[in-house]
Amino acid sequence: MNTRRNCLVDILVIGFLGLFLSVVGFIGGWVSYGNVDALLDRQRAQNHPAENSTAQGPYDGEFEPEDLKVFWEALGLLREHFYGELPPEEEITYAAIRGVLQTTGDQFTTFINPEQAKMLQEDIQGEFEGIGAMVRMNADNLLEIVAPIPGSPAEAAGLQPGDVVLAANGQSIRGLTLMEAVALIRGPRGTPITLTIQRDGSEPFDVTIVRDRVEIPTVEARLIESEAHPPVGYIKLNEFNAKATEQLQAAIQDLRNQGAQGFVFDLRNNPGGLLNQAIHVASQFLPEGTLVLIERGKFGEEVQRAVDGGVWIEGPLVVLVNNGSASASEIVAGALQDHQRAPVVGETTFGKGSVQAPYTLSDGSSLRVTIARWFTPNGRAIHGEGITPDIFVERTLEDEENQRDPQLDRALEELYRQLEP
Repeated sequence: MNTRRNCLVDILVIGFLGLFLSVVGFIGGWVSYGNVDALLDRQRAQNHPAENSTAQGPYDGEFEPEDLKVFWEALGLLREHFYGELPPEEEITYAAIRGVLQTTGDQFTTFINPEQAKMLQEDIQGEFEGIGAMVRMNADNLLEIVAPIPGSPAEAAGLQPGDVVLAANGQSIRGLTLMEAVALIRGPRGTPITLTIQRDGSEPFDVTIVRDRVEIPTVEARLIESEAHPPVGYIKLNEFNAKATEQLQAAIQDLRNQGAQGFVFDLRNNPGGLLNQAIHVASQFLPEGTLVLIERGKFGEEVQRAVDGGVWIEGPLVVLVNNGSASASEIVAGALQDHQRAPVVGETTFGKGSVQAPYTLSDGSSLRVTIARWFTPNGRAIHGEGITPDIFVERTLEDEENQRDPQLDRALEELYRQLEP
């Protein structure tokens, strides 16, 4: 293949796309190289149409034009007899594609139009302008705030985790896909957007937010010192982007130079990112060759193992997660937990463990197809299940409002216990 295949691991649902409502938000599961290529290569070997990530020419698989005869009959009758104005041909085509995808029952196999595809590409390139919130489609298919980004317009406006967005500038969000909702809310810095919010089932209210440029630090790190305990490092990884491993290594080394004797590794509200970064991040804490991930697809199974270069393979370690931890975060937490490398503290994670391969269509639109699912080294399913913490600790909205963090407190207790002689 001449083109590296970008395999989005959306946390949709954050459906998490885990989307930051920046220029499009932030995709919570992004790109996978290598193992996805292997699965797609296997498809090609078995004469399955997965030639590359850009569709070129008509589909040449087993589905014949004759199979669409009834569709064309119905569309022809609609054009001939409908009393009223029909949507443009492009909208009809897109609606038909989405209708077919809905029959799969897989919310992650999706279609996005050229404008949304371009927006997603801008997001991958790290250009963020918007309100600065991480969102998902909840179980009721409503757009829900997972967390406002610290220092963002969304945080300044008082948006809270669990808030449901009902409308944007008076236009209802109901019935829209995650990408469509994000496209409605995003916009250039300096422009206002009025969101209709429902909080805890109460009466809806409006919040006007002025969009701005949102910068998300990949890694946040600090030394935690206590008179009663040795110094330890706290590292929060916000996303698995291309610089995640490099910045994580630098943070660990810097904190070690300051005297840190153990680490709390915080993956809370981390929606995921690059699969290869997930493997390299896990490799910082696991010996080379250790099984990190099992990927099972339609045509077989692939495994991912830790690579060399780990900087904290044996030292005391605790991992923090919550229900906003998804995709690549779950891969890392699950691997460290299965190998008993570190206890996991917090809440059950989101449960986004499927792999989407994106295909660019001829008009610039994009089709993302689920091609595999992920399992932890012990064979536990991530998708729909999440990672259950070893030590369950909840952090309530009241805790956040009062700047209390019982999850971090409990993680530190566990880390100090590991440091005892």
